[in-house]
This record gives sequence, structure tokens and C-alpha cells, in this order.
Amino acid sequence: MTVRGRILLADDDETVLESMATLLRREGFECETVSNGAAALEAVSAGAFDLLISDLEMPGNADLALVRQIADRVGGLPVIILTGFPSTQSAIACIELPVTAYLTKPVRFDELLAKVEQAVARFRSYQSVRSAEQQLEEWRRDLRALPATASGVPSATASSVDAFLTLTLRNVMGSLTDLQQLGRALAQQPVSGNPCQLINCPRGIQLHQAVRETITVLEETKHAFKSKMLADLRHRLELLLSHN
Repeated sequence: MTVRGRILLADDDETVLESMATLLRREGFECETVSNGAAALEAVSAGAFDLLISDLEMPGNADLALVRQIADRVGGLPVIILTGFPSTQSAIACIELPVTAYLTKPVRFDELLAKVEQAVARFRSYQSVRSAEQQLEEWRRDLRALPATASGVPSATASSVDAFLTLTLRNVMGSLTDLQQLGRALAQQPVSGNPCQLINCPRGIQLHQAVRETITVLEETKHAFKSKMLADLRHRLELLLSHN
């Protein structure tokens, strides 16, 4: 079975902890269990997780200390809080933290599973968007440097053209791969419309702009880098934008 996500379960009630882990594993999730806040922090520092499910009253989570510390260490990691003693005060405190659900014990498993699936899908989408943004920023830095490098060069050597082409293709494919990963994450949720329109979502517009910047650089440097391969690449990128 394909692993649907990595979940850290933290609860000082061993019976609740193991039964919850068993049920989630049957649904395809990889689960690690700990019994207190200190062990949870150690686990988060040692490995990557898509979700934390934590008991509200367990040792090491006084005043939601565990959730606050994890928010500082792993920005964006979603948390589901379970409690046998719900209160308005703790519920309000959770609103100010990255708590995606506040559930009262005993929890119906179908309700918990629905919250888990939503939280994991959103976090993976968030991670994909962050990766895409980092890729695009690196791409823009490379693109800004290229016109200055090519300026005043009457003709380019084969190695120069090859290096330029490799740089461009690497960044294009890297960004498209990030979009593919975003699509896979979103596949766990209902998706309306044509998946190809992902490029036109608010964050995807940044990819659209980066591709347009690449086309501009290819146009500006065509006299320095006289290459049919680069001309064909520019044409293919223009077709990519025109079809979205």
C-alpha cells in the first residue's frame, strides 16, 4: 500500500495511542507514537512529518507548549488536538495556533480520518508551493545574470550555448515538476475544472511569469547566442503559455 502521509501521534494514554495508530496504518498512513511533549519534539527534529495529532492534557503540553514549540520549529505543520476535557479557553487558544481541528474524546474514527486526510493534503500542497517558489527565485536570479553575461559577445561557443540551454531546461523542468507534485497533493481533495489550469492559480501565475521572463531573455540574447536549439526552445515555451 502506498504511504499516504507520515503522522506523529502524541498521547500519554497508551490504549488510545495504539488503537489510533493501528486504524490510521490500515488507511495507508505511516505512524510514529510518543507519550509526551519532549519525545514529540525529539521526533519532529529527527524526521519529517505531515501531521501531528496530540492530546491536549499530556505531559509536556501544558498551555499547548508542545504546539507552540513545534510551530516555531516546523512552520506550517498542521496539528489536530484531542481532548477529553474541552473548554472555551483551550479552544480559543488553539485558534491562535496552527491547529486544524479540535476534537473531543472519544473521537469517531470516520471524523478523525476526514480531518487527517484534509490536513495532510493541505500541508503537502503548502510544501509543494514553497518548493516551487524557491525554484522560481533561483531561476529569476539566474535569468537576471544571463543578459549581463551575454552582453557584447559577438558569437557564442558551443559550450556557452549548451550551458545556457541546460540552465533554462533545468529550471523549466524543475518548476513543472513542482507543479506536478502540487497536483498530486491536491488529488486527495476534490479538484474542479481542468487540472491544466493549475498554472493560472494565484501561485501558479508566478511560474507563468517566470516562463515569460525566460522567453524575454532568449529574445534579448538571440544575437549573442545564435542557436537554432535556443530559438526552438523559445518557440516551445511560447506555445506552452499560449495553451494555458
